[in-house]
Amino acid sequence: MRILVVRPQPGADATAARLRAMGHDPVAHPLLATRPLPWALPAESPDAVILSSAVAVRHAGPLADALKHLPAHAVGEATAAAARAAGWSAVKAGPGTMQALLDGLASGQFLHLAGADLTAVTVPPALGLVRVTVYETPLLPLPGLPDVDAVLLHSPRTAAQFAGEWDRLGGRRAAVQLFAISGATLAAAGSGWSTALTAAEPTESALLAMLPKA
Repeated sequence: MRILVVRPQPGADATAARLRAMGHDPVAHPLLATRPLPWALPAESPDAVILSSAVAVRHAGPLADALKHLPAHAVGEATAAAARAAGWSAVKAGPGTMQALLDGLASGQFLHLAGADLTAVTVPPALGLVRVTVYETPLLPLPGLPDVDAVLLHSPRTAAQFAGEWDRLGGRRAAVQLFAISGATLAAAGSGWSTALTAAEPTESALLAMLPKA
């Protein structure tokens, strides 16, 4: 299959490499950029840190070195792996979503290294949560209407941007298949697509497992 990948870099290239290894033909057109923002450490040291994406790990920069001795709770295994590679000493991988991660934490004071665009969550009353924004994710246009069979959608923002750009460029929704990492991501793309499937769990491995064998 010829498959469009719209997630930000460097993830887009990593996903494209996995698709090639599976025998597919990837086309990478990221619809989000990621840019670091200046941030400051809180006045009081937290009990632990929450990492909601590998992008946050990458863009937190040298300032995060002062936190790397603390326990770190990553939203999922991919973020946990990025944190360990960046030198965080005690990292626990969460269940894959920010809400599920928060629901599984005991009481304490947590520092969330976050992006500018946050998924809405409910913070349990027992948790003290301070957020600092370490990066932003401006949207990017689709430069042209690609000739693809399917699209991989990794987040609600990229899904909504893809749908809007596809319509703007005159694409037929019924001509393309969608494979989404979560229900919320699929919902953001709207309806009318040839096929619209959601991964069994919010991981890229589960997302790619839905693809037909090349």
